[in-house]
Amino acid sequence: MECILCKEQIQNYTSEFNQLEINESHSVQICQSCVDKIVKWQQRKFAKLFPTERAKKLFNK
Repeated sequence: MECILCKEQIQNYTSEFNQLEINESHSVQICQSCVDKIVKWQQRKFAKLFPTERAKKLFNK
């Protein structure tokens, strides 16, 4: 399987962890590295929306 974002081969592919379902007719495969980057990006966005002491320490802001 190839990651839709970085085009690298997905190691140890499992549909549970590497398949993103957009809707019933669309899904994509994403490698763990790209999943981690998306999660970090999402965390930064939430930290800006809901600033807490923990988020500030985590992101040094």
